[in-house]
Amino acid sequence: MQSTFKLTIRESFRYRGLWGQWSWIAHRLSGLGVLLFLIIHVWDTANATFAPEVYAYTVEVFKWFPLSVGEILLVGAVLFHAYNGIRVTLLDFKPDWWEYQRQSAIAVWVLFAVTFIPIGLFMFGRTLGHCSELAAAGSSCFAFPLPS
Repeated sequence: MQSTFKLTIRESFRYRGLWGQWSWIAHRLSGLGVLLFLIIHVWDTANATFAPEVYAYTVEVFKWFPLSVGEILLVGAVLFHAYNGIRVTLLDFKPDWWEYQRQSAIAVWVLFAVTFIPIGLFMFGRTLGHCSELAAAGSSCFAFPLPS
């Protein structure tokens, strides 16, 4: 049978492994999100020394509403990636525990929800507070900040 791109995509999304598969997908995606943030963060932080005006502008851009929501999602990605990474490490060191993969994956999702929901709500409240400040000044947090 000839392998095609369509076949690869279809088979990649076929349901196979219940909790393990979904945890693996979420772990990969959260890891990629954290990696993307780290690349942007290193560039942005380097600007603080080498181009302070660029740094000041990017700080304002990061306060833009869509990026503020992205920051909340980033915190979620870091939390899930950390919790699931600990789970995978424990399972790697104790192979007998793999029979409890479902329970351990559920525990990770519950721990993630218990910690992320209050943090996310707090961060979103801060974002809304910033939007209120901008509205009081006659601007909008949905307007992309232009360089001055």
